[in-house]
Amino acid sequence: MAMKKVSVTLDEQLVAEIKTDVGEGGFSAYLNDSLVRRRQYERLRRYLRELDEEFGPVPDDVRQQVEKEWDEFKRQAAEAD
Repeated sequence: MAMKKVSVTLDEQLVAEIKTDVGEGGFSAYLNDSLVRRRQYERLRRYLRELDEEFGPVPDDVRQQVEKEWDEFKRQAAEAD
């Protein structure tokens, strides 16, 4: 992947905290990964909005069932650790 150097303005304390965690050399990779994840999130949100527009919102009973199953999955995963 081609890389491009850019200039950005960031919160000074946040930069210091991140550099403490990842080191000076890992800062760019950390920011790049963060931006990739943010773009994925934005694309997913846009896709979900498009689905809502095309098919309507998820019915409450379906949403509640999925939330119940997800909670059960998390509980079982926590017990397995």
